[in-house]
Amino acid sequence: MAQKSADDNYRLPERQEVGALFRSPEFHRCQPSVQICQPEEFVRSARACKRYWARSYAGWRRFTAAQPGPAHRALSSVDKVGRVNLMITQNVDRMHQRAGSNPLELHGTVYSVACLECGNSIGRDLFQDQVKALNPKWASATESLDSGDPGSDKSFGMQQRPDGDIEIDEKYWEEDFNIPNCEKCNGFLKPDVVFFGDNVPKERADRAMNAAKECDAFLVVGSSLMTMSAFRLVRTAHEMGAAIAIVNIGETRADSFVPLKINARCGEAPHSNDGT
Repeated sequence: MAQKSADDNYRLPERQEVGALFRSPEFHRCQPSVQICQPEEFVRSARACKRYWARSYAGWRRFTAAQPGPAHRALSSVDKVGRVNLMITQNVDRMHQRAGSNPLELHGTVYSVACLECGNSIGRDLFQDQVKALNPKWASATESLDSGDPGSDKSFGMQQRPDGDIEIDEKYWEEDFNIPNCEKCNGFLKPDVVFFGDNVPKERADRAMNAAKECDAFLVVGSSLMTMSAFRLVRTAHEMGAAIAIVNIGETRADSFVPLKINARCGEAPHSNDGT
């Protein structure tokens, strides 16, 4: 598994991930494209929905420009030499894929957008184009974040925060931002991720659990394991007799039964040239 501190050495705020299973990472603080409201808010509150998508649209270019860090590359190296049976991630940013891995995305990804009514999904790039078509002035406004006058009327009050988040004066997104609906049923669209309190889709959860039951060794990278979706995988692997190790800063939920723990940032943990 690879959890949140797999990302603590690259240039976006901290998130959560899970990890890698070896055979013989609330949504906490996140960049604007990941910081989400609860699913019912997309249906009950047009204001909450607008606020999310306005900030997400504005921050998408910076979000997709981020590059994988040392931990992503190290895990990819181990994966490529055939030592990983399955990598599982709770991250929704596809940073592991950009490093060359192909993890199971336990909590989905912000690179696709799903309808809350019919379940139809589309790629995020297409959704961004639809938003741009409905809000042509916002495209130039987001560009002004880099070269214009941040916080001005021209930039719709947008201001880039040091942590990568984007603040937008509510008077702009409340009145001047339109959100596309599902092309099939006109339903509400949300990022195709598992919200807090939601269940991981059964097929995905079963695949992760089966891997935990069958693995010989289980490595947790950068996770406190406070979310049940991650902790139960480690607990199951332990109950099945797998060797388990954790690389993480600070306390984890599995400290009481995991015999090997390295208290370090994932990108700083010792490894050889082949990623081990």
